[in-house]
Amino acid sequence: GKNATGTVWAGDFVFYGRGGNWAGQDWNTSVGVPQGFYYWLPPNGGNDGLLSNGFENTVVTNTAAHSGSYSLEFNMPFNRAPHDGYVGTQRFMLDGSGPTPRVALKNAGGKTVQAVAGDILRITVWIKASNLVPDSAALYPGTWAVGFTPLWFTGTGSNYGYNPVGPSNDYTFTFPATTAFDWTPYSLDITVPTGVNARALEVRLHVYSRFTGTIYFDDLSIEDIGSTTGVKNSLVPLTFDLANNYPNPFNPTTTIHYSVPNTAKISLAIYNVLGQEVRMLVDGNISAGYHDVVWDGKDNHGNTVQSGVFFYRLETGSMAIVKKMLLIK
Repeated sequence: GKNATGTVWAGDFVFYGRGGNWAGQDWNTSVGVPQGFYYWLPPNGGNDGLLSNGFENTVVTNTAAHSGSYSLEFNMPFNRAPHDGYVGTQRFMLDGSGPTPRVALKNAGGKTVQAVAGDILRITVWIKASNLVPDSAALYPGTWAVGFTPLWFTGTGSNYGYNPVGPSNDYTFTFPATTAFDWTPYSLDITVPTGVNARALEVRLHVYSRFTGTIYFDDLSIEDIGSTTGVKNSLVPLTFDLANNYPNPFNPTTTIHYSVPNTAKISLAIYNVLGQEVRMLVDGNISAGYHDVVWDGKDNHGNTVQSGVFFYRLETGSMAIVKKMLLIK
């Protein structure tokens, strides 16, 4: 009560949602990440210090650092049980406003900018690794891996919850075929999504289920490189994916980004509302990575098409993804 005096200790808080469902728990594991960082480490997410599958070795450490004195270490033993986990950064507002932390987003020239829908952000982290198993990496490219999981939110406060908006994809790094390497930068370019009010970003440093070895992460940075194209290929996606074209609506050109997890024969074509093919943009074997292609508003015969709704379809094997665009003149 308001007039109480004395000292009280409390711990092991458990929050229950509607219908008695689990909704949250205290996080007592001594990972050492800064306040506001969020992590999920097996088997219980790190609740009450319960860790296994090698994640008991996850900690902020002074054993190695790219700059300063500390880095984030994942030390995953060779005989561990398969399971993935991550440590996520604090969410930050893309315009630097809102509650702390307030992050000044920079462009390539070092100028403070505000990221808007359609801007491309370059996430970079420095990595040092040892005890790697190249044979396993080649055999399980999607799961013997570490990488990024960028997530978009409408804000940073607790009331915004843990439900992201827009695309939510896992991306894996491509390591050299060696057992160890010194500090090396790995980058990923992502586009601020449109139409979902994405105002905040969180980046999860992810260790996937089969990975073994020792990884140090340090100096994660995010840079606004503007509405340019040319997505870097230092990462390999886990799945085929087709992004929203940008700009949309457009006149006269628009850019379509897509991802390919392994070399495969794909097609990417434009169709009209009647289902008739208008333009074949890509048709053939495409290497693993992130790709983009520009449609100039012309059909297969070089004729400029009329304004209207069009569909673009990415197809490979038995899978296809279709999205809609609008050409306005």
